[in-house]
Formats: sequence, C-alpha cells, structure tokens
Amino acid sequence: MEAVKEIHSYDPLFPFIFMYKISGNPDYKVNLYHFHDWYEIVIVHDGEGSFFINKNFYDIKKNEMYLIPADIIHKATSSVESPYVCSVILFHPMLIHSMELGDSFSYLSFFHHKNKEPEYQYQLTESEMKNYEELLLHMEGEVQKKRGNRHALLLLLHWILLFFNRNPNRTDIKGIIQEESKSEIWMKEILIYIDMHFMESDLTLSTLANEALVSAEHFSRVFKRTTGFTLPNYLGIKRLFKAKELLLHSNHSISYISDTCGYKSVSYFHHKFKEKIGCTPGEFRKNNRRLLKK
Repeated sequence: MEAVKEIHSYDPLFPFIFMYKISGNPDYKVNLYHFHDWYEIVIVHDGEGSFFINKNFYDIKKNEMYLIPADIIHKATSSVESPYVCSVILFHPMLIHSMELGDSFSYLSFFHHKNKEPEYQYQLTESEMKNYEELLLHMEGEVQKKRGNRHALLLLLHWILLFFNRNPNRTDIKGIIQEESKSEIWMKEILIYIDMHFMESDLTLSTLANEALVSAEHFSRVFKRTTGFTLPNYLGIKRLFKAKELLLHSNHSISYISDTCGYKSVSYFHHKFKEKIGCTPGEFRKNNRRLLKK
C-alpha cells in the first residue's frame, strides 16, 4: 500500500475546497492513504469510524474536530453500522492573512506543533459544535452564490479558526483512543523510533526487527497490518517530506539533501521525488522561491 498525493480541481487564485456533510462509505474497500500540500479541517457531525493520522489511530465520533497540516499521511475509514458524516475544509495556508496587529495571535497556531507531540484530534462541547455547524451552514450557502462569495467563504474560514483558537480549555483527546493490543504497543514505539532515525540510510527491516525483539517476518506482517504500508514505502514518504522541508527552508545543495535524507543516490532521489511530487527537486525549489525568502 502506498500513500498518494491527493489532487483536487480548484481555481489557482482561490486555493479553497469545501465539502459539506459528506458521508463515509463503509463499502469503499480501497485503503487510500493520502497527503497534500494544504491544511485540512474535518468536523464530525455524526456517526463513527477510524482515522489514521501520521502514526496514530483515532476513533471517529460525533462532535470531534481534526486539524491536519500539510504533508501528513492520513486516511479515514467509516463504520459499517453507523457511517460518519463530516464536513471538510481544505485550504492553502497562504489564504490566511497574517497582518501584524500588535497581538500575539496566529490563526494557524494549532496546526503547528513546536517541541511537543502533535495533536490532531479535539473533542468539541455541544455549544462549540453548535457554533461550528452554524458557520458551516452559512459557508454552504455562500458556495452557491456568485458575487463576493469567495470573500465570504474566506471570512467564514477565519471565523472558524478564530473561534477554535479562542477556546483553549476544551477537553482535548490526547494519545490513541483505540484499545491497543500488545503488537500495537510495540509498533507505536517503533513508529516513534522511526521518526527519530528515518533519515539514516542504514535503517533496515532487520535493524527495526532487532529493536522490536521480533523476527523480520513477524515485524513486516504486523507493520503492514497496523499502518497499511510496507516498511520501504513508509520510510520513502517520511524521507520525501523531510526533503521537501529542506528544499523549501534551507540553501543546502540537492546532493546534500539527498544524502542527508537517506537516499542511496542523487539520481534515485530525483526519480522518487518526481514520481511522487510531479517535478524534480530543483524545479520544486525554484517554483517555491518566494517561500524560501520568508
């Protein structure tokens, strides 16, 4: 199973997509793990399911919000008995204004996790959920309008982010909700170990199996069952994300980035980067030159 880069049709002048009260399809058997360059807000109105985000598994329940930043692998699976119903907002962070007003406030602060374990899942109170549902209903109404609707949608997105940032005392769900089996417990530790060592080119199946004190065959079987990935695919995605970060936010040479991120050769790095992102590392850096200057 490989993660794919999710692509949506949108106007380049308005990188924003809104899906109102969509239902999960429990009959959809394809395990579509995906990632994208945008930020994503998921608000659950009803139903149940499960969510894989980064390296964590969460139960999907009513009155929850998920905040997923760019380049995070994720996949939602719906319950058969009670399919989830959720609204989804996808947007490029460049849409969110960051004017300095002398107030230490950021609309996107909850998407950015510095020096702490990321949190993606938040439990909403009934009052909070009511406010969000009113904003989402208003947003759905604006989608059908023409004159000024983009300005209205952007204002409503800012309101949603503002409202969330103004309610820091909610009972946030930390950690993994699902009851863990013994294999899931050691796999969680291995995923953390991979996060610390994935840039090392000598990180292999046998190395990780030894770390977990299990055979390579057992490790591969449990890893695939737990994450949906083979180990090479998982490491490939992690290294790709790190390479993108270095291309955007450093002046290191492409060969240095290739070596640092654990690729066996520069040509292999070029091949895998273009296969997944659609352009070469050099083209990616050039096309995002404006971001590098920030």
